[in-house]
Amino acid sequence: MADKLEWLNKHLVLIRYTALKDVIEQEGYKIRPDLEELFTGVTGAEAMIFKFAGLADFKAACELMAHIAHRRAGVWWGYRCILSLLEELQANPAADRDIADIGAKFEPAVPDWAKVELPPPPDTSGLEEMLADMRAKNKELFTQIDPEMLKYVQDAVEVAFQEFKRVHGIHPLDLIKKLGERLKEDTFVIDPDSPVFKAKAELHAQLAAVQKETVETIKAVIPPKVPGHEKKVRDNALAAVYRWVSAPDQVNSQKCLDIGNECPGTPAGLLSLSAFWAYGDLLPLGEQTVPTPPGLAANGLCQALLMCALHKGGTRKVKERYKEYFRLGLEVLTGADNWGESLEEGKAPHEKPPAPPETKPDAPPSAAYKRWKPENL
Repeated sequence: MADKLEWLNKHLVLIRYTALKDVIEQEGYKIRPDLEELFTGVTGAEAMIFKFAGLADFKAACELMAHIAHRRAGVWWGYRCILSLLEELQANPAADRDIADIGAKFEPAVPDWAKVELPPPPDTSGLEEMLADMRAKNKELFTQIDPEMLKYVQDAVEVAFQEFKRVHGIHPLDLIKKLGERLKEDTFVIDPDSPVFKAKAELHAQLAAVQKETVETIKAVIPPKVPGHEKKVRDNALAAVYRWVSAPDQVNSQKCLDIGNECPGTPAGLLSLSAFWAYGDLLPLGEQTVPTPPGLAANGLCQALLMCALHKGGTRKVKERYKEYFRLGLEVLTGADNWGESLEEGKAPHEKPPAPPETKPDAPPSAAYKRWKPENL
C-alpha cells in the first residue's frame, strides 16, 4: 500500500463493506433510533455516508465510515485526525484547570430576571410642613363656616370617631399620628445577629470543608502532571500507531497494546488500542488466535475521533472538527492520502513540527470531495 493510488480517488475504495446490510451484520454497526428514517430506501454504505454529509451530520458520516473502512486505512485516518488536532492546539493551546478551583465558589449567579429590588423607603422630609399647611387652610375655612353648623358637624364627626375607637380600640386621629411616626422609622433594618446569617456562615464552612477534602482526595488519586510527560506518552502512542500502519504485524500490534494501556484516556492512546484491535487477534504473540469481537476496532476509532472533537482548546468547534475529519476520511478512503509518502521520506508526520495554521497551505480536495458538492457540506 505504499503507492499513492491516484487512479482510485473517485470513490471510497479502501473499505471492507459496500452494503449497509453487511456492515450491520458483520461489523455490528448500530443504527441510532433518531436516524432510522434516513436509512429508508438506502442500501449502499457509501450513499448513506454522503447522505449524512449532505445533511451536515458529519459525526454520523464519520461513524459509518469508521465501520466500513479498511482497518489499516481507518487507523491511518485516525492518526491524521490527531495531527489535525495538534495543529489546532499549537495555535490555541488548551488551558489547564487547577483542581483546587473545583467547587471553590459557592455563591450562585442570580440571573437578571430573578433579581428582586426592594422599593426605596418613602420620603417623609416634607410631611410636617404639609400637615402644618393643611391645618392652616382648615382653620381659615372654619372661620368662614357658621359656628352653629360647624359645631353640629364636629359633634357628628366625633360620634363617628368614637364608634371607630370602640370597634378598633384607637381614635382615628391617634391612628394617623402613629402612622406618621412609623413612616419616620427605618422599616428595612437588618439584624446582623439573625439566625439566618449564622446558618449561612455554618453552611459555607461545611462546604469549604467538603471542597477541601474533595480536592485532597482527587490529588491523592490522580498523580500531578509532569511537564513534558504527556507529550512524551502521546508521541510514543503516535509512534506505535505509525509503526503498526507501516507494518501491521504481531510485534507492532503488541506494542500498540502496551503503549495504549499507558494512556487510554487520550486520543492517541485510544487510537493505539484501536490499532491493536484492528489487527484482529487479541493474543498476537500467543500460540492460538483469539479473534477481536466485531466492531471493537471501529468503535475504538469512533471514540478516538469523539475525544479529538471534544478536546478543549484549539481553533475549531465540535461540528467544524467533524467536518474536517470527514474531509480527511475521504482523502484516506479514496486513496488520495496514505502513508507511502512518509515511508519514502523516512520520517513520520508526527515527528515533523506542525506548520502554523496561518502559513500552512490548504490541501487540494480530492475528486470524491468535489464530486459530492463540498459547498453544501
